[in-house]
Amino acid sequence: MARVPHAKTFWAGSVFDRETAVDEKLHLENMRKQPGFVNKTPPPRPKETSPAARLPDSEGKQPWRLILDILEEDADGPVNMARDQLLLQRVVETSTPAVRLYGWKNAVLSVGRNQKLDRQVDLAACKREGIPLVRRMTGGQAVLHGGDLTYAVAAPTSGGRFSPGIMAVYREISRVFARFFADLGFAPEVRTYSGRERTAQASAVCFSTPSAFELLIGERKVVGSAQLLLPNAFLQHGSMPMYPQDAVLERIFRGVTASEIRNQMTDLETLGVWKRFDREQVIGRLAGAFESSLAIELDPRPWTPTERAAAAKITPQFAYLEEP
Repeated sequence: MARVPHAKTFWAGSVFDRETAVDEKLHLENMRKQPGFVNKTPPPRPKETSPAARLPDSEGKQPWRLILDILEEDADGPVNMARDQLLLQRVVETSTPAVRLYGWKNAVLSVGRNQKLDRQVDLAACKREGIPLVRRMTGGQAVLHGGDLTYAVAAPTSGGRFSPGIMAVYREISRVFARFFADLGFAPEVRTYSGRERTAQASAVCFSTPSAFELLIGERKVVGSAQLLLPNAFLQHGSMPMYPQDAVLERIFRGVTASEIRNQMTDLETLGVWKRFDREQVIGRLAGAFESSLAIELDPRPWTPTERAAAAKITPQFAYLEEP
């Protein structure tokens, strides 16, 4: 698919252009039955259950780089992890914040930096399913990729809304996705969990484990994220499932059932998003949510040849843990 040439073209049909080609009367009846959907115009503001989540918007718009790998090429696990690491490295070098949106050319299970696999992931099942494992540079639990929209955000932590500290970063990015889903017509809830609550509900599966600022639709998790925090910069990347994953997760994790997964997580298809929008429109609205929530201006700029070469050089660091 051709790369979007300019931001103004890309945002057509998104939050900046309220007129869509979709006949609202045709899809509203189906959408009323979806969990978390609210039939209101305009969409409701996100429900924020934490006083810490209600921060004033910053004044002015800061320029950020936008890398739309998802519209250019899908990569394998090692390449995607290498590019995320390079994204953080470039922020450290240039202090220019960046958002990367990307996909995966095959199913991959990414696992947290310190996550143990021996009792949690059925490696034999992963081999049977043809799902290799890649270890992230971030923490957290396992995430199944290949049918998801993946994002990465890297930015300095000195000054501004991303003050040093993992909680501030989680809070701000959770607000981005809350605005995104509100713009799609849902009533997202940003729910806070204490460290004790997160430990008590911890699971090998990312979407069964709550984060500090969890985004829920109909009591189900819809975005899973992980972080790497440096003294002066951070990387947060995460996954938004486009289609149900419960059947596959049941087969590759020990002690996990499909019914439990369905009660804990949801996806864009189950929510009925694809009945209303195509993939490009969803990507456009997500980019628009980053702009409006963070008061930034995104400048679409793909990887340069030099950057691609730098990413290729560090790709072997993220070689698959198990080849199927």
